[in-house]
Amino acid sequence: MDNKFNIRKFNIVEILNLLFKKPNISRIDISKLINLNKASVSEIVSLLVEKNLVSEIGTGSSSSSGGRKPILLKINEKAGCSLGIDLGIDYVSFLLTDLNRNVLFYDYYEEIINKNNVIEIIVKVITSLENVFKEYEYGLIGATLAVHGRVFDNKIKFTPYYDLDEIDLVEDLSLLMPNINFYIENESNLAAVGEFENSIDPLDNAVVINVHSGIGAGIIINSKLYTGFEGHAGEIGHIVLVPNGKECPCGNKGCFEQYCSLPALLEDFNSKSYLKIRTIKELCDLYNSNDKIAVDTITKNIELMSIGISNIFNLFAADNIFIHSEITHYIPDYLTLINNKINTIFSKAITILPNKLDNKSNLFGGVNRCIYNFFEEFLDII
Repeated sequence: MDNKFNIRKFNIVEILNLLFKKPNISRIDISKLINLNKASVSEIVSLLVEKNLVSEIGTGSSSSSGGRKPILLKINEKAGCSLGIDLGIDYVSFLLTDLNRNVLFYDYYEEIINKNNVIEIIVKVITSLENVFKEYEYGLIGATLAVHGRVFDNKIKFTPYYDLDEIDLVEDLSLLMPNINFYIENESNLAAVGEFENSIDPLDNAVVINVHSGIGAGIIINSKLYTGFEGHAGEIGHIVLVPNGKECPCGNKGCFEQYCSLPALLEDFNSKSYLKIRTIKELCDLYNSNDKIAVDTITKNIELMSIGISNIFNLFAADNIFIHSEITHYIPDYLTLINNKINTIFSKAITILPNKLDNKSNLFGGVNRCIYNFFEEFLDII
């Protein structure tokens, strides 16, 4: 009995995942694509339509031999909502979508995050969206929290720039909101998933480098997220770039992020200029107006970034390397300058790509995580 249940659950998940990735296909298409007999496909699809998770949306073209036109299927976007929340060091952003990843609500605001206020902030976000998701059949199917630190087994293991690793965030939230499934993942990993899942072109191997308060990477190898032993993979901010250099909270000296993170850039400029600035926008504005110290600061950053990225390329030989950085908003040729520097120093043709999801990659990655988990658990829910 258990084996039959597991096989049926596997087939249901296969069909849901396929319709999520390839909407507007027929029962016959599904049968061919996942190699499942037509009777089983029809039975499962009928169940999913009955439960309002799949919609019939019209007919496709008949085959060359004639016959009835096939009925096309897709995930019913009105079945539920999915939420991604990015818990930055000094900001919160969140994205609510339906089950077809159509954006229902997005917001961003500045807030210093710590272990004492993070629960209240998350509850406030979810409560503010309740009027939206309560109109959907299955309500809010889950919330994924993007954390700027190392995560393993749905627990925060290490956060160098805030103290969220001192609490069990999922357990505490689950006590307050037991009807909501909470997931935690490293924000760079979620950004990689977001880029991968939402890419028009296939991304078999990719590295997504996130430059914020620190520097992290999400790694896609053979179309799968690679997290390494207990989530340690992608901690590229702690690669030593300058031997015996600046001290880092991780315990090392000379780490990549002590020279190329956004706070490091501001610190470098402020240590040399009588102007004291607070934001990356101010630094980039000065760079664009040819302020000498700003130009020197960004030029030095480009050189160090090119060294770091080349080392990462040597490790993974990824087809695509994405950089997510606020700098790209204000210096349009920033990635081109890094590319040129890499090619000049290392004689390598590495293509650096910008964020394709308007700085929402990790939020879309979180949304995807909730949706896939919902599909996995759907048979248990019904």
